[in-house]
Amino acid sequence: MQNQQLQEYLQTMEQQYQELRHFKHDYQNMLLALEGFAKKGNQQQFRDYYQQLVQQQPQTENLKNLTISHIDYLKNEPLRGLIIQKFFAAQQANIQLQLEIEQDIQIHNSDILSIVRILGILLDNALEQTAQEAEKVIQCSFNIIDKKVIEITVANPATNLTNIDQLFINGYTTKQGHHGFGLTNVQKLAKQNKNLFLETELLKQHLNITLMITGEE
Repeated sequence: MQNQQLQEYLQTMEQQYQELRHFKHDYQNMLLALEGFAKKGNQQQFRDYYQQLVQQQPQTENLKNLTISHIDYLKNEPLRGLIIQKFFAAQQANIQLQLEIEQDIQIHNSDILSIVRILGILLDNALEQTAQEAEKVIQCSFNIIDKKVIEITVANPATNLTNIDQLFINGYTTKQGHHGFGLTNVQKLAKQNKNLFLETELLKQHLNITLMITGEE
């Protein structure tokens, strides 16, 4: 059902993108006509045409939400399913989940389940934290470094966080009603696999947690 929803969503975005392209083409033609009126010195025609021009509005409202269009670059089906699930969870919470991936990503690590669990926890934590923030944007990026390392980074606003070391203390949480075991479990899962490493950074009131997967030639 979620895959079907995603396809319908992408079809809508593609239609809006095509509308934007047509608008851009028409807009350029209208500007040329406007230039013609200006050269002829016909001020009334210039004003009338100018008013028509400024009233033209492309249907771009939802283009900014086209944040998962490159999901096909992700070649691991369990990870694809997870991203799609969290994408719709973010939509329901009025949060924008931006997927950044510019090339094919195929993870060959035998313990793909642990990677899915880690990413799931990171995204859940990001969703819960972002729900409390004024900025409702989460970024999830996939990058290949030197053909040997795949990096998965989840970044979200964290205006009240001052000490990232506290995040990995068993039982620590900033959310009421939670027990704070998520990131402790992430750390344990990473330590159980010699090819998984975590890197955490707090930069400009944004929390960036990166999972590095080595040996991916």
